[in-house]
Amino acid sequence: MCGILGEITFDGAHANREWVRRACGIMAHRGPDGNGFYDTEEIVLGHRRLAIIDVDGGSQPMSYANQRYWITFNGEIYNYRELKSELSGLGYEFSTASDTEVILAAFAAWGSDSVTRLNGIFAFAIWDTLKHILFLARDHLGVKPLLYQHDHTGLRFASELKALLLHPRIDHSISEEGLQDYLSLGYTLSPKTILKNVYKLPPGHYLLVCDEQITERSYWDLSAYVNNPFPNNHTVLNSAIERFDDALHTAVHQQMISDVPLGAFLSGGIDSSSIVFYATQHASSFKTFSIGFEEESFSELDYADRVARHLRTDHHSMIVRPISLDDLSKLVWLYDEPLGDTSMIPTYFVSKMAREHVTVVLSGDGGDEALAGYDTYVADRLQSIYTKMPRWLHNRFVLPFISDLPSDYRKVSLNFKLKQFVDKAYTDPRAAHFGWRTMFDRSAIQALTHISCAAGDFSTFDRYHQFYSEVENADLLSQAQYVDIKTWLSDDILTKVDRASMACSVEARVPFLDHALVEFCLQLPSQHRLHGWQGKYILKRTMRDRLPRAITHRQKRGFNSPISLWMRGLLQQDIAALLDDGSSSIVDLRSPIIKNLWKEHAQGYIDHGFKLWTLLALLLWEKNNHHAHRLIDNSDLPGQWPGRGQ
Repeated sequence: MCGILGEITFDGAHANREWVRRACGIMAHRGPDGNGFYDTEEIVLGHRRLAIIDVDGGSQPMSYANQRYWITFNGEIYNYRELKSELSGLGYEFSTASDTEVILAAFAAWGSDSVTRLNGIFAFAIWDTLKHILFLARDHLGVKPLLYQHDHTGLRFASELKALLLHPRIDHSISEEGLQDYLSLGYTLSPKTILKNVYKLPPGHYLLVCDEQITERSYWDLSAYVNNPFPNNHTVLNSAIERFDDALHTAVHQQMISDVPLGAFLSGGIDSSSIVFYATQHASSFKTFSIGFEEESFSELDYADRVARHLRTDHHSMIVRPISLDDLSKLVWLYDEPLGDTSMIPTYFVSKMAREHVTVVLSGDGGDEALAGYDTYVADRLQSIYTKMPRWLHNRFVLPFISDLPSDYRKVSLNFKLKQFVDKAYTDPRAAHFGWRTMFDRSAIQALTHISCAAGDFSTFDRYHQFYSEVENADLLSQAQYVDIKTWLSDDILTKVDRASMACSVEARVPFLDHALVEFCLQLPSQHRLHGWQGKYILKRTMRDRLPRAITHRQKRGFNSPISLWMRGLLQQDIAALLDDGSSSIVDLRSPIIKNLWKEHAQGYIDHGFKLWTLLALLLWEKNNHHAHRLIDNSDLPGQWPGRGQ
């Protein structure tokens, strides 16, 4: 896993070497094993290397075909050996054992179509010195990041926003639409970012730069599979279980390829536990890593320990104690954009711990989206039943009763779910699914911000609606999963995992997001994914005799942190001072909405932890953005935080 960046100019000026040098420095955490540069008058490529495959021979930028092609590549290609064999049969020669050289040979052989043959996680840029074409591509589901900015002078790209921010052509102005996305959902939706004129290349897309023209195209989209489900008579459950078992086993085995030590995150949930089960079939000694909190409802170490004992792994765990506002600010900085997902905290911690033992980890991320594991899918199904109740009964009795339930600061407590559900129950099913995840509505955003982001015709829900329309003939569950994969998974979950793991120089791989496996899952009959009220049904049936019953039958808990409780404890005074200081050009800190949220939360009336963290992360990001010139290395990032090993 690595950090990539580069610039191509359109106006005859020399590409900015100094920016690439400084930006490589600020992304040193992505590649502590070395850096490299390629540059001509019109283009410069940079690379930070984390050596995983062909440790001695895989340095980048790498050239091919007598230096006609040059590449800077972040990721891993799991089928590179098969591709190498095929390309060798076509007469292509290789001088290294790396997957990077295989990408170059594939591009030489098949051009832009080569990306459709890759099975892996990747973001890369290839420069063709003969045709003067720059080709940028991102993997099918967006596991690896690729951001870019362009204007009349050229195009710049990088793995992380913090690298782009060092370029003098980058405008640090806030994107009004990106801000509305963030305050609505806690993250920005691709291709937008929180900044104007800086974009994410969407998953499954490539970008072609030729003769100063920029063309973006999709090479893969899950909608083709969601819109063409398997006939029910071809997917009898037992047969589907066998095929699913084989596909997941194959994905895990493929993703264990590595020339450096490898382990896995183990949360104690069925997703990570299943990944570890398959991994232990191919490793005599396998390391696993878990994180927990002192707050009991947020800690799943007992479940993780049970799985580790059952599968006989070399298990490591750690308990995290409350952390300071200064350390939270450092965390926000490494995540690039503000992120209203409190699981960013444990994800960083477990990555930091894992790096003490391994360089590569397998993760269970993606299982909930591919196999309908979230409670929101149950809520979607329950809505159709609930709304048969007369609306007056809902308004007169249910709403008052639910709103009067006392606050419960346990992780995603039942009363929190109930309040979320009844608040959105009597809306269109698509709007309700969007609403289950919404932090602030448009009117609240307008009142909260100094920027008129809620004005005009734009709405964050427009993007959801667009994705729904792409699979409108599918059943409602498949539609919701497709939308979540295109939004929540790509722009929140995978962003979080990439930034946290790479901040610790760890490569995270996600077997559930093998694109062929995701295609298969979304073509299955919906009852194999959500069976009655039970999500991930096919996975639970597959694993029921392989994992402890307490794991296969337990309710999903998620990976959140106790930020709500911390805000009422260690962090309370610092947050109050931050809100009182009033110095934000984005958020109106004197807004009655913020004052009421903080008062009700601090005094224990209502748990507003998610909303307050969304605002706090934005404020901390804004302060960091004002100092984007500073270079932070690993010694500045949170390392020896209050925590203890077990």
